[in-house]
Amino acid sequence: MWFKNARLYTVALDDSLKSLFKNEAQLEDKVRSVCFKPTGQMEISSCGFSPVFGRHTDAFTFSHEHNHFLRFTEENKLLPSSIINQALQDEIDNKEMELGRALKKNEKAALKTALTNKMLAQAFVTRRELFLWINSTYGFVAVSASSAKRAENAITVLRKGLSTFPAKSLQPRCVVEDRLTLFVAKNELPESFELGTDAVLKSNDDIGGTVRVSKDVLTSDEIVNHIKAGKVVTELQLGFNKCAQFVLSSDLCVKRMALDDQFLEHNLPQSTDDKLADLQANVIIEGEVLTNLVGSITKVFDCD
Repeated sequence: MWFKNARLYTVALDDSLKSLFKNEAQLEDKVRSVCFKPTGQMEISSCGFSPVFGRHTDAFTFSHEHNHFLRFTEENKLLPSSIINQALQDEIDNKEMELGRALKKNEKAALKTALTNKMLAQAFVTRRELFLWINSTYGFVAVSASSAKRAENAITVLRKGLSTFPAKSLQPRCVVEDRLTLFVAKNELPESFELGTDAVLKSNDDIGGTVRVSKDVLTSDEIVNHIKAGKVVTELQLGFNKCAQFVLSSDLCVKRMALDDQFLEHNLPQSTDDKLADLQANVIIEGEVLTNLVGSITKVFDCD
């Protein structure tokens, strides 16, 4: 799955954005304008969009009806400031011993610049990828990240490419923790949802601590007693519409999502020798599930 984790957003689509998402060639050009380029010798990081189905393909976007998919690539050099500072101090000590005097502030700054540039050129590089899903009918957006910072970075670059993309994180008009707690305490869930077996409960104070429940009956007396003692549910595993399981956190981030095997068996076409076509079929299914899931989450938690 591309969206095992998902940060959720809504975006207000004006006429120009609606027109853009109906024109796949134009959308392709816009996304390609902020394409990923490998980190330069003197750069610490780089990011941008890449071919959606990998380096051996060309298209930067994939659209099926109202669902659109993008791939975002990040590259970062592993160069902690503590490593630079340690090496710099060695350089300063050696230089001061050589000159027989203390270095001036501007001399230390020049040494640091030269040393940083040298270490940047030699640093190891890590590459990570995220996926973006956009539903252009309902204005739903998901980024396959658990980190809000990484998700926001991808949204920012997309906004640059499209000139405008006013996405905002889901804004519930209720206290999410209270509603999740009621689901467990009363075992009464909204339509299409059912309790899973994992949860995290936390006290509202600094004394009670945290309880993590895994593969257990969430309506057991032990867990209900934790709730009666004042703990609230901050993460809850849920089943959705007999098609997926996931963990929903109090900031409405979806984690550890997995599609049910039986659902896939009944909804995925037979595998073929065309790996790209098979991948597209899987992505289309994910888009349909996300459309229904995000729609239900926004309704259940009274999101703007």
